[in-house]
Order: sequence, then structure tokens, then C-alpha cells
Amino acid sequence: MIISDKYRFTLQWNAGTAEKVQAGDFLEGLGNKKSEFVVMAVAEYLLTHPDDLPSGTRPKLIVKQSYNREQLESLVKTIIEEKLSGTQAIVRGNTGSGGDISEIEADIDEMLMNLDLFEK
Repeated sequence: MIISDKYRFTLQWNAGTAEKVQAGDFLEGLGNKKSEFVVMAVAEYLLTHPDDLPSGTRPKLIVKQSYNREQLESLVKTIIEEKLSGTQAIVRGNTGSGGDISEIEADIDEMLMNLDLFEK
């Protein structure tokens, strides 16, 4: 049996996200076993995503967006404000304080400050 070096690749990426840095550090730590790990990871991926097996078309990969804490807080606050904008009349009617919504806004701010509970 003749073994060839048919599959030779070079990978490079910038360290623009925490995930990329983590992946780079992990692969660097593997030393000469990087190739074995990549083969194992791709094989595992194809087992769990059989629709992506080569069939003459390129598989569509979806890259997960990475958010930093400030971006996540802004996104959550925007979503909450959008949801509340449609219900402010109902909320004002139920506060019993003559339409003062500051208590609800304070609760939202407190919730956003507690997002660190969800950090790794």
C-alpha cells in the first residue's frame, strides 16, 4: 500500500475573537498532533451533520457570532425596550403609581448588571 501526501493544508486566521484565540491556542498545544485532531474533528462533524457530506455542492457553514459583554448588554437592552414599547400603556395602567415606569426601568438595569451570572 502506497501512502501519499495528497492532503496537505495550511490554516491561518486572525485573533479577532475569543473563540479564534482559544482554537489557536488549543491547536498550538497539540504540537505535531494538529492534523490528527483536525481529521478527528471533521469526521465527528460529518457524523453529526450528514447532509454536509460532499455531494458536488459546497456545504454551508454558519459561523457563530461572538459578542463581548457591552455588545450583549446593548442587544438585550434593545430587545427589552422594543418589547416594552408595545406594552407601556398596559404597564402604566398596572403600576398603581400614576404611570411611573421608572421602577420597571430600574429592574431592567439591575437585570442587565447581573448578566455576569451567565459568563463562563
